[in-house]
Amino acid sequence: MGISERKEREKERKKALILEAAEELILEKGLDHLNMDEVADRAEVSKGSLYLYFKNKSDLVLGICHKASGMLSKEIANVLTKDIPGIEMVYTMGAAYLNFVRSHPEYFRSMRFFDSLKDTDQLSESDYIELCQSNKDASFTSMVRAIQIGMQDGSIQDTYDAKELAMLLWSTSHGLVNMAFMHQNMPHFRLFEKNKIEMKSLFAAYMKLIGCGIATGEEEINNDLKSIFETE
Repeated sequence: MGISERKEREKERKKALILEAAEELILEKGLDHLNMDEVADRAEVSKGSLYLYFKNKSDLVLGICHKASGMLSKEIANVLTKDIPGIEMVYTMGAAYLNFVRSHPEYFRSMRFFDSLKDTDQLSESDYIELCQSNKDASFTSMVRAIQIGMQDGSIQDTYDAKELAMLLWSTSHGLVNMAFMHQNMPHFRLFEKNKIEMKSLFAAYMKLIGCGIATGEEEINNDLKSIFETE
């Protein structure tokens, strides 16, 4: 291994340590209380070294978003390798999204931060903006492909435009996933408790509703959808 290769490996190792430290602090104190000095202490690097890898707090959070969105994109893309009908791929992608957010709330916080960015300086300063967007685009492309597969195998109606349908499913599922995150991580959010709604039942009903709208008449919607949501 050459000197340049060892330096690059060490650089990636330090970057990973910094991201892990930031993730731990977000879990402990919340994203709003993330402090660069504390990140440097937790990662056991100097503050100067920290700023060599991440320009500011926003850049650091976007680094986490890049990692998170990449992990989610890979999970969703893996669904396309399964030997299942397209309609079932759509269900499984929705379940993967929900389970990812419930298992990794700190990652979802960083993804919410990315979605809420409005400051043009933040957008121009970080190298992670395009990387995060690329991961999101890849996930959307996987959803489009699952719908196209369903149209080809006869499990999804072919009267829809695949991209328009993917956008509808993506936006509505994002809303439900966001509510799941709030239910799990925000003590003041009591909408489900007040209305005696269970998360598993809500998402199972949502997926069945989708099936009724896009599945073909030949495709029976009799899957035990609750079983694919590992939400407990």
